[in-house]
Amino acid sequence: MINFIKGHKKIIIGALAIIILGISAYFIYQHFHPAKTVTTETQMQAETPSGVETAADNAQVHISNGQAQEAASQIKDIVSSKQQPQYVVYTTASEAPAVEKTAQEKAGADFAIVTDPSSPTETVDTSKLPQDTQISLNQYNVQAYKKTLHTISYAPKSIDNTSPKEIGYSISRKITKDGKYVGVGVDYNFDDKATMVKLEYTW
Repeated sequence: MINFIKGHKKIIIGALAIIILGISAYFIYQHFHPAKTVTTETQMQAETPSGVETAADNAQVHISNGQAQEAASQIKDIVSSKQQPQYVVYTTASEAPAVEKTAQEKAGADFAIVTDPSSPTETVDTSKLPQDTQISLNQYNVQAYKKTLHTISYAPKSIDNTSPKEIGYSISRKITKDGKYVGVGVDYNFDDKATMVKLEYTW
């Protein structure tokens, strides 16, 4: 192994340099292009998949068309049933951005959409309002991916014999914005009377 490293020293150093440069470039990009986790839209836009996708893109969260459609449908159902969303922003124009961000983080949401219920076809720019203007805005917090996944597994001895051969449990935490998870679990095999610990990666 040592001889291999010595013989390929330049290649290994070059590969490490490329990896380090790539990681550095990623963090530099993230620093200068921070995710915008709260997006202001018209009420009509928020009820469409494209509106949800726009907010997700601003937050640098990858979602599928199905996820966008589901979130848009839920927002539309809230409006059509004349319910208030789970969170409504009651504050001043100057405090609105901080209040919206805090609400999004407290809800554990990947991103949020804020709308003006009094003007469903317009967006409100709080930065252009007098600082002490009292505002009331609807905030829709969207959790595209669960923060934690719990999995229970069961394997029978055979198709005809449903008595347990193996059972298991695992817990995984989200590690990326696009829904990748790393977790640990434990399985118990009844035939071997053995317990096994496992590491899981889910995407």
